Amino acid sequence: MQRRMRQRVAGIGLALALAGCAPGGKVHAPDVQLPATYERPASPAADAAPVPQAWWTLFSDPQLDALETEALARAPDARTALARLKEAYAVRSSALDAYDPHGALTAQASDAHNRTRYSGINVSGLSSGGGGSSGLAGLSNLFLPANETKTYQGAFNVSWELDLFGRRKAARRTANADILAARFDFEASRLSLEANVATSLFQARALAVQLEDARETARIAASLAEIGRKKAEHGLSPAADAARLDADADTARSESLRIEALSNAARRTLLVLIGRGTAPAGSITIEARLAPPPVLPTTAPSELLRRRPDVREAEQKLRSAIGTLTLDRLALLPTLTLNPSAAIQRTEANYISRTSIWTLAAGASEPILDRPRLISVARLQKARAEESATLFEQAILNAYRDAENGLNLVDADRSRLTLLTEAEARSRFAYKASERAYRDGLIDLTTLLDAERSWRASRSSLTALQAGALNDAVATVKALGGGWSGAPTKLRE
Repeated sequence: MQRRMRQRVAGIGLALALAGCAPGGKVHAPDVQLPATYERPASPAADAAPVPQAWWTLFSDPQLDALETEALARAPDARTALARLKEAYAVRSSALDAYDPHGALTAQASDAHNRTRYSGINVSGLSSGGGGSSGLAGLSNLFLPANETKTYQGAFNVSWELDLFGRRKAARRTANADILAARFDFEASRLSLEANVATSLFQARALAVQLEDARETARIAASLAEIGRKKAEHGLSPAADAARLDADADTARSESLRIEALSNAARRTLLVLIGRGTAPAGSITIEARLAPPPVLPTTAPSELLRRRPDVREAEQKLRSAIGTLTLDRLALLPTLTLNPSAAIQRTEANYISRTSIWTLAAGASEPILDRPRLISVARLQKARAEESATLFEQAILNAYRDAENGLNLVDADRSRLTLLTEAEARSRFAYKASERAYRDGLIDLTTLLDAERSWRASRSSLTALQAGALNDAVATVKALGGGWSGAPTKLRE
């Protein structure tokens, strides 16, 4: 895989070399070196399976599977990303069409009518015997037969730039890089949508668990308040204890209402993500459960250059910037064009004539007065290419950082879940024992409330960690490139 990475960087270096003659100097190649392994507590197994294409199946969650499928088919984000990809294909075609022969076939037909009138004509020698004029001699107007002329003509004019300096090839490479960047942006958008759906589902479930806990806490607080009132009525405890328990019960009910509102908002967010934003919030069922996170297969750091769509997108944007720089350099060279044309004409009158003409012309242009402006454009593009190279390097560093940090978090979450699960069980046992002791009058209210608060804090921490561990797993899968194989269809150079 390191060899594959070096080949990709070598390809970028060649493109940089081709653009090196542009004004402003050579674009520096990005530094894309990666360590051989991640710094993490536990090394991944050498034969670990890669992340599947439908990466969410790692969570073994049927509801998540259904929501992901629905989101990819209906979500506005997915449809917007697909529309941008189609637009990129259209832009590529128009960019290449500029270097194809251009021409138009024209045709014209005309029908002309000509009628001649002669006035004041005297016809001599046609007088009568009495010296009078005959009828013909008195004619003052004479109409000759009308003439009709039909003309048909057609022409075909072509203009074609002779690609002596490789402009078309450079334009094709640039257009291919643009469309691949759009393809990788499409994959990144889909991966982001998939991750958001999973995170929103787990967040909604965490709130459902918290809502159950809040309602249970309110029930317990109401029960303790009832016990406190009865003890105060029988003089077994001060009235201040009963008032304190009543206040706790009211606070617990208020917290339950707050979490319920957050839970409804989370349902709405999830419905919008999957493309059902107008459906009632109750149309989606959210279970109050949080499963443990899955064990994630990992990849080598060098795999990130292939699997991460954002890294591949940054790479193609660099190639596009280099291609544009090459085109700007070629704009300083002469432009040669061929302009062949052919025309034919047919005329029908008292006679028939046919005329055919063809020409073969060539033209050349050299941007002499425009050269300063073109040099400025090339220098500007060189700066943009430098920026793209830096962004590519930064994308690789971010990918390695995200992957390593995510793997470390997942390992830490797994260990912390074990500890907090045990802590929650112990604090629950301590609270139950304290509740029985308070009912029997063996401990005071303060001791009971301390035990109850300790259990509630442990329970809240465990719920938050369970949701956080699932979200960390989703973020780590995204950092590793999701389930995308990283091998788009190769475009013709």
